[in-house]
Order: sequence, then structure tokens, then C-alpha cells
Amino acid sequence: MENVHLGIWNRDVIFGKLLFGGNMIETFSESSEQHDGQEAPLFVRYAKLGLALACVAIVGCVGFVLWSQAEPEDLQEQTVRPNRVFEMAARYAVGLKAFMELAGPWNAALTEPILQDLAKVSPKKQDVLRQLILKGWLTNEWPSESALAAVAESETVLKEDVVTLGQMKSVKLPITDERWLKLKKRHGWMAELSRAQTLPADDVARQVVMQQAMRTMMVMLAFGLFGFLAAMGGLVLFVLALLRWRDGRLKFTLSAITRPEGGLLLEGFAVYMVLFLILPNVSRFVFADMPRTFHYLIAFLALIAGFLWPLWRGMKRESWCVALGLHAGKGIMREMTAGILGWLACLPLLVLGMIAASWIVKLTGVSPEHPITDAFSGSVGVKISAVLLAVVWAPISEEMMFRGLLFPGLSAWLRWVLGALGGAFIFAVIHPQGWAGVPAIMALAMAFSLLRMWRQSLIAPMTAHALNNGILCVLLLSI
Repeated sequence: MENVHLGIWNRDVIFGKLLFGGNMIETFSESSEQHDGQEAPLFVRYAKLGLALACVAIVGCVGFVLWSQAEPEDLQEQTVRPNRVFEMAARYAVGLKAFMELAGPWNAALTEPILQDLAKVSPKKQDVLRQLILKGWLTNEWPSESALAAVAESETVLKEDVVTLGQMKSVKLPITDERWLKLKKRHGWMAELSRAQTLPADDVARQVVMQQAMRTMMVMLAFGLFGFLAAMGGLVLFVLALLRWRDGRLKFTLSAITRPEGGLLLEGFAVYMVLFLILPNVSRFVFADMPRTFHYLIAFLALIAGFLWPLWRGMKRESWCVALGLHAGKGIMREMTAGILGWLACLPLLVLGMIAASWIVKLTGVSPEHPITDAFSGSVGVKISAVLLAVVWAPISEEMMFRGLLFPGLSAWLRWVLGALGGAFIFAVIHPQGWAGVPAIMALAMAFSLLRMWRQSLIAPMTAHALNNGILCVLLLSI
């Protein structure tokens, strides 16, 4: 890789000054080897060995994640749980109908296109019954006995749910609380919608369901408009950035680190991955009833270990600070502003990633889902924890590891484009959204890498990461 110097820094290194004292040096040598006859540092002499072990560990961790996420098909068929993607789309459809009925009758011609779109976005077998429930609401007709019987016959795992729905309609909720809670646990808001259809129009429970649907519709329309305006503004910024880059006024560079130092960064990332991914799963076999707080402790220790590993292995403190982007750049507020503008400018990349993700969904029938979305239907405390996890912890920890260690570490041995692509792929596949979410997450990771190259500091990518997750949290809290 062609190394490029950063030039003279105008700011002190935050962590370098706080932890070790002193200011950022203006330049440093291209090699960590001694040129005065002294023996090279130990990490230089064994740089390739450390790199090889780190790569094996990283590949092994990625393979472990993919293996653990690959749920057997027979288990998937027996496990019925709410589909948040389908639920949000159904709420939008129900809210749209309620809104249109304020001005006149519902346009029945819209029913089939809506159901067809839902079938493409979420073609899971478990959603067949939910599609019948939604169709019944949109057409003001309870699903026919023949249609329900066909579902029960083709999908035996839904047979008990079909029986519950039949009892619900026949005698106005004679079902036991146990049956109702089980139906709600398996189908979420769609179970609420089916119960509302059996109630009178003026019933409070029915009105609550309709209000929830209308709120979801209004929020999604508002976010759709916001997304469109942001994408248009981002496209303008993207074009301006390209023009400035062609004129040489906008530069994307990485700090000059040697290959042995890049290997140390990769070693640190490998340590983080092993501790963060493998240790919790191994500990489950030792401590079956391990509290959830223990997982958070492991994650924190993994972050600290990976973060400090290059120093423990002999990397110079100044080089470590520069390589990881642990400095204030041109000022914290200016770097945060750059992160916001950079996120907007990279929205076209995210749109392309989302288009590619939609193709994967249509081909595979598997929609991207993140377990954290379930937390936003929980208690207030759970919601607060989810927001802090997504908006504070994830941007700090993931940017330190992926854009602080992995990206510059790979780029020291490869061209920066390959380093960014490789880091973005690893970043995407270890997220629990599945393969359908990989293109969009890779687009985000590429955007964060470009921000790291533009600003050198981690503050900008951390800000963009927090902004992206924060917007999603606001959406989930609003619907």
C-alpha cells in the first residue's frame, strides 16, 4: 500500500494525552525497524506470523457467527413468532384504510396489490395466516372456513392458531386467557387485529387497534418524506464531494502506518472478536443460568482488550493514537458536523444497498430482522436500554474496532478499497439481520470508512453511526 502522511496536526491526541501525556508528533518513520544496528522489535520480526494467526481467528469468528445464525429449517417451521416487518406493513395498510374511510368508502381494488406486495416482502409460511387476517380486515369479511382449513392442512404448525381464530369468531372470545396469550405471543399485533374484527365498531379495544394503525401510517409517511428529502440533499452533497475530490480539494487518505503495525491492529481486532463472540457461548456451557449483565461485562472487557492489544504488543503510543483515530481532529464540534454531513452525502450508497437487499428478500424469501426491534415493544426500561445500546454503545465500540482497528489494519496490507470492502463485509455478516441485510449494512460501513479517511478522527464516523441508529430508534418508538 502507498502510505500517505497526515501532515501537521493542529490538535492534541485525546487518548494519547489523557493516558500517556504529550502531543501528537508531526511525522513518524515508515518503518518501526531500527536503523542504527539495533535488533528490530519483536512484533516486527514476527509480524507475518501474527497477521496469519489474526486472519485465521477473524475468519473463524465470522464462520462461527454464520453457523450460529443458520437455524435448521425444521426448527424454523416449528417456531412461530411475530414478524415485525410484516406487522409494520399491515399496520400501514389498516391505517391507510381507516384514513381513506374518513372521506368515503375503502377502495377494494387496493386490497390485492397490498397483499401481493406483502407476500413478496415477507413470503414466510407463517405469514399465510396473517395475510388472511389482514385480507379479512381490508374486505370486512372474516376469513372463510375453507381458507382457514386450507392453512391448517398445509401448515400444521398453524393448526392450533386456526382453531383459536375459529373459536374467537363463533362465540365472541370464549377462548381462555391462556389460548389468547399464546396466540398473541406467536402473532403479535396481528392477533390484536383479528380480535378487533370480532368486536363492534364502537368497542374501545377495536378503536385502540385502529388508532395504532393510523399512527403507524402517519409516522411512516412522515419518515418517508423525511427520507426522500434527506436522500435528495445527500445526492447534492455526494455530487459536490465528487467534484471537490476531482479538483483535489477533498482528500481521502489514511495515516502512514507500517505493515507490522497494521498486523498489530488486526491482532487486536481478532482478540476482540474471539472474546466478544466465542467466550459468551462457551460460558453458557459452564454457567447455564448466567445473568445477562455478564454478557455486557464480557463485551466491555473484549473492547478494552482489543483496544489496548497493539500497545501491549509493542506499538508506539503515537502511532497507536494516529492509527486508531483517537484524536479530536479539527475540533469535536467540527468533526461531529462533518459526520452529519458525511452521513447525508452517503445516503445514495445506502439507497443502493437497500435496493440490493430488496432483491435478496424477493429471491430468498427471508427479510432482514434485528432482535433489538423486539425490545421496542417492551417496557420503558427495556426501551431505554435498547436506545442506549444502539445510539451510544454500538457507535463507540463498533467504530473503535472496525474503523479503528480492522479497516486501517487491512489497508496497511491491501489497497484501501479492498480494506474498506473487506471490513464492511465482516461488519455486515456478524450483524444478526441475515444475508438480506448485508448490502445495506455494507453500504453504511463503506460510508463510515470514507468518513474515517476524510477526517482521520473517529469522531465523524461515530457521529454518523449514532445518527443512523438514532433515526431508526425514533421510528421504532413512534410506530
